[in-house]
Amino acid sequence: MYEYDWLTPVKDEGSKLLHFIETPLFERLINELLTYDDYQKFQAYLLSDPVAGATISHTGGCRKLRWALPAKGKSGGIRVIYYYLVSRGEIYLLYAYPKSEQENLTDKQKAVMKHFAQQIEAGK
Repeated sequence: MYEYDWLTPVKDEGSKLLHFIETPLFERLINELLTYDDYQKFQAYLLSDPVAGATISHTGGCRKLRWALPAKGKSGGIRVIYYYLVSRGEIYLLYAYPKSEQENLTDKQKAVMKHFAQQIEAGK
């Protein structure tokens, strides 16, 4: 996993040190979907409001954030699946995909995300 820290103002929380952790799968996918500059804009947005994504049912608390692609808007954008561990200020970036290829996670993908969330909560 790839990790890095940011000290940032967080919506409704004041300044807080947040820690991004990317899975290798996420890193590969996001590099295919966003330019470096667009990814930095995404990170800045998520840092300012780590609970911006909607909670996905049956995933143990994982969230889905809709992110617009330049000139395509949110409907033609990407979806990023992440888990925010508030107690440790950690944002786990788990999965990303274009909306044009998939609307929602499958039941199998939800089960995998739930497993990730449980492992994260357990500190593994």
